[in-house]
Amino acid sequence: MVTDVSVDPRVARTRLAVLAAAREVLLDEGWEGVTLGRVAERSGYARTTLYRHWPHRLDLLRDLISEEARLSHTAPTGDLRSDLIAELEAFRVAVMTTGFGRVMIAIGQHARDDAEFADLNRAMRIEGSSVLGSIVLAGVAGGELHDGLKPDAAVAQLVGPVLYGYLFEDSRRLNLAYVTSVVDWFLNGNRPST
Repeated sequence: MVTDVSVDPRVARTRLAVLAAAREVLLDEGWEGVTLGRVAERSGYARTTLYRHWPHRLDLLRDLISEEARLSHTAPTGDLRSDLIAELEAFRVAVMTTGFGRVMIAIGQHARDDAEFADLNRAMRIEGSSVLGSIVLAGVAGGELHDGLKPDAAVAQLVGPVLYGYLFEDSRRLNLAYVTSVVDWFLNGNRPST
């Protein structure tokens, strides 16, 4: 969460403390446990305080997802292969260890039938793919990836195998070596034609 200098520091601390408590609830109880009442209990803040910042559960979930995405992104260095590996590895770790994988699945399921969840799903996808997309754009601009490569398609090619592995494969296979093989496969298929 980007700190706004116009926000009272006490308000910022409260929001960060509540989001930390929401993250703990997510890890301990799953996404269904992330209710305003449960998070208020866990954080030690009154429900009225939470309702002032997040009038609806979806508001809290949206901020929690944004904060999780912000924490799990990497800072690109300019080395295409290394940057892709680092960001995809950060995604893999978030999916497997922070409860983010379960949240993504649940939100995706609800998004089919609920417009608010569909909006949350879109926001999650945009936030989650922003750094990978920018790395791909830099690779295209630098001539390391072919001109016609679309960031959305590239993100799907990179993230897809990790999500598939998380959902359907033995999770012990999902490690840094797996992520590296996905990136190398992606790069081999998307280098500029000579």
